Amino acid sequence: MEILLTKRLRMRNFLPDEREELLRLYREEDVREYMHWGETMEDDIDYLIEKSKDRSPLDMGAYHYAVSHRKSDRLIGEIFLEKKSDLFVLGYFIRKERQGHGYAFEILSQLLQRLDADFPRHNVMAVVDKRNERSQRLLKKLGFHNDGDPDSDSFYYVYSLYGTLF
Repeated sequence: MEILLTKRLRMRNFLPDEREELLRLYREEDVREYMHWGETMEDDIDYLIEKSKDRSPLDMGAYHYAVSHRKSDRLIGEIFLEKKSDLFVLGYFIRKERQGHGYAFEILSQLLQRLDADFPRHNVMAVVDKRNERSQRLLKKLGFHNDGDPDSDSFYYVYSLYGTLF
């Protein structure tokens, strides 16, 4: 199911035939570097694809979505979105070889505008590895504020976007 279209990208549910590509993507070093859940197994990918089927950001719960090129529909990244009663938790990544082209900003700014229109009283939160300076800059560009304590022993910062900002 297609969820969101931008000029160059689409956000959609994962497709069953993307299983092997997703497994390779999750095992790429630049993806694993900032994801701290351990090695992704084939069963994890099968579960992710099955759970993604026919879901939209309007659904309660946590789901993963594909980010692909609009023309070729080639998978270039992922968006994680968890909807809670008054909060969205956001996560994302773009394949290393596709970074630096504004893809993350393009898809996330459109997604945030849609969430704001549909859920104006919801806040959005992103948890970011302290070493991931590119992601921190992107979140600031999107209007997020760092709520984290730079002196804490945590490996993460929490970035928040409050209420109606668009």
